[in-house]
Amino acid sequence: MRSTEMRALLGSALRFGVVGGANTLVTGVLLSLLSLVIAPGLAYTVVFALGILFSTFMAGRFVYRVEMARAQILQYVAMYIGVYVVGLGVLAVAVGQGLPPGYSGLVVLVTAPLTFLGGLLIVRRTAPGQAVRQQEGMTS
Repeated sequence: MRSTEMRALLGSALRFGVVGGANTLVTGVLLSLLSLVIAPGLAYTVVFALGILFSTFMAGRFVYRVEMARAQILQYVAMYIGVYVVGLGVLAVAVGQGLPPGYSGLVVLVTAPLTFLGGLLIVRRTAPGQAVRQQEGMTS
């Protein structure tokens, strides 16, 4: 891997960590708080929908510094919906095993790695080197 590609990949990883960390922290706290006043499954649904909007908006332009094609955006949202289903299952099992509703935000320990890997696979489906070229040419 060339030095330029390595810098681009490391930059994307750092930006993903910042955006993903902020999204995970905010959605985890919101989920825990909402779970105190509404059913944990409903709280998870509301918070996850907000997370999808935020993440989709930030992923292409800021994290990977590419303009995602419409097909990639749809794949990204579909991937998030798949992760949502997995997280809902994990949440149901955890609550069924006695996890207090206030701790339901811990489900992000399962969903965050899945969304990272899924997003990376979707964005990297561009032509080899395209993401690097687009990143080098962007000023933001």
